[in-house]
Parts: sequence; C-alpha cells; structure tokens
Amino acid sequence: MSRPQRVVLGPGAVWLGILVTHVTFCLVFSVRTLFLPPSAVDFPFLLIAALVVGAIPAVVIGWALALPLGLLMRPVSRQWLHVAAFGLLGVALGAPFGGFGSPPDLFAAAAMGTSAAVGRLAVWKLARQYDDGGPPAYAPDVP
Repeated sequence: MSRPQRVVLGPGAVWLGILVTHVTFCLVFSVRTLFLPPSAVDFPFLLIAALVVGAIPAVVIGWALALPLGLLMRPVSRQWLHVAAFGLLGVALGAPFGGFGSPPDLFAAAAMGTSAAVGRLAVWKLARQYDDGGPPAYAPDVP
C-alpha cells in the first residue's frame, strides 16, 4: 500500500506567503482611503501605519491559521484548491469585522480573503509533493 501524496511548503515559503498576504491586505485596505474626503487620513500614511502596526498580528495570525490549514490540505494535490481554501479562511476571518453591521460592510472580509488567496498563490511554485518516500517533486499545476 502506498502513502498518500503530501503537498509541503518549507518555512521560507510560509514566511513569503505571510509577507505577501500582509502587504496585499495593507494595500487593499489603504486603497479605500482614496475614496474618503480629502480632509481624512491620506493613503501613504495609512499604508505605512498599516504595514508597521499590522506586522506582528499578521505573523501571529498567519502562523496560527495558515499552518493548521496547510496541514489539513496536505493530501490535496491540486494547488487551486489550496488557494481557494486560504481565500475562504480569509473571508471567514474577516466577516466579523463589519459583516454583522447594519448594513453589512463586507470590505474587510473581501480584503482578507483576497489577500490570503494571493499569499497562497504567491507560493504556488514553491510547493513540493512527496509520495512513497521518494524524492520530492513540484506539485502539479493542473489536475
């Protein structure tokens, strides 16, 4: 009996995914200020503040949520399912930040879902696939 295939990311790929997710979220979050009145906070200030202030929570949340999801997704060899799962996790994480308002503001959920999917998509080519204890191969791009 053969072992199931496993899709594995190294620690460098996980750090890269967290970095891309954090920068993407900060950019998407800050772009919203472009639609505010001119007297409100400006885009460069909010972008830099979000990058600096959000770095530690991004690392903590990134490791705390991405690692278990990645472990659960190991047997799934299709990378697009990994991207979709990370996007759905981001949407679920962002839904409470405005989703229960009246009217609901799902911008945070959309921003978190998009950035999580982009972060996982960024490390697509760094995923390795192991099977039967043989040498690793790159995970397949297509089914």
